[in-house]
Amino acid sequence: MSKQDYCKARKKAYELPRLAVGDVLLVGKFKNRKATITGFSSDENNQPVAQTDKGDQMIFKPRIAKLMPATQRLMAYCGRADPPVAPLVRFLF
Repeated sequence: MSKQDYCKARKKAYELPRLAVGDVLLVGKFKNRKATITGFSSDENNQPVAQTDKGDQMIFKPRIAKLMPATQRLMAYCGRADPPVAPLVRFLF
């Protein structure tokens, strides 16, 4: 691999997602709390940080709702689906 190919691949690997004020991020331990972006800044290491209504969030850490597939995005906005009933019925009888 030549030096130019390596530089192109590296540049593409670290491309920031296109985010704007008002976009929704999924934050928290299980990435299930919705947080709306209110602004942008950088931390002490000059890494990009999104300022949200839930606090400051690193750009690469949370899930970005608009980049998720449509079915997952719908579940993220509307809440999780009910758990399946079939496994529970098997233990009851």
